[in-house]
Amino acid sequence: MIPLNAVLPAAAAGALVGLAVKAAWPARPDLNAVLDRLDAEKAPDLQLASSDAAGSDNLAEKVGGRLLDELGGRLALPMKDLALLRKSPAEFLGRRVLFSLGGLLFPQLFQAMMALAGAPFPYVIPLFLSLGLAALMWIWPRVELRREAAATRLVVRHAVASYLERVALARIANSGAAQALTKTAEVGDGFIFARMRRVFAQADLSGVTVWDALKQLGDELDIPELTRPADTLALAGEGAAVYTTLQAQARQLRVALLADAKSQANAASAAMVLPVTFAVILMLAFVMIPLTATILGS
Repeated sequence: MIPLNAVLPAAAAGALVGLAVKAAWPARPDLNAVLDRLDAEKAPDLQLASSDAAGSDNLAEKVGGRLLDELGGRLALPMKDLALLRKSPAEFLGRRVLFSLGGLLFPQLFQAMMALAGAPFPYVIPLFLSLGLAALMWIWPRVELRREAAATRLVVRHAVASYLERVALARIANSGAAQALTKTAEVGDGFIFARMRRVFAQADLSGVTVWDALKQLGDELDIPELTRPADTLALAGEGAAVYTTLQAQARQLRVALLADAKSQANAASAAMVLPVTFAVILMLAFVMIPLTATILGS
């Protein structure tokens, strides 16, 4: 007879798996959700991600897309980080849910196997392990996303510093504000320059000024180093001389990047003090202990 300690965890794991399959199963579209997709002003990123997830073979995309369809307006997602890293909100949400589900399932399955082997744990231990792993697996993708976004923004800041200097040179060479922005972005080979070129092309088609488009891009990606020169170049569109301002902004950005690099280097050096000290003490102990034992034994 199968012990009850093995049946209950396995039943709980099966129920959680069933909920995940139900979440991934395509649902009948709600009329309000369909009408919201037709409205371009209602959360275009969320709707685009959920509609793309409907035709995806990725389980995380399907689960996340289903949740976005059901709870899209009530979910707080790091949209700026996701937009910067060009990641799907549906996949990000689905990964968090599936990781949390795995954290819940693993201790229960382990408890079922131990019960079948005749050495079950008390119910309290796998319960707390399940809750702890589920919370950890829910937080971990967000922490990883924040770390990747911070590293990417650092790369973008270096690119923007170079971009500002080139725009300033284009302006002093009597190029117009719009031409200085677009032509300078065409010579860049990083992903941020590709985003700029696409945004400028869309602005040209929609009749929006390029500096307004650049400001919108900076707000969308949470990169203030793009919004400040956009405001400056808006004045340039009105005839103001902005070469000195752009050069000053580029210089201040370079100084800020250098200060950040120095602080990171100091933090890394401080973090190495304790391991190095411990290694020196350990080495001295290995050298002195045999010597001390020899002296005391003679």
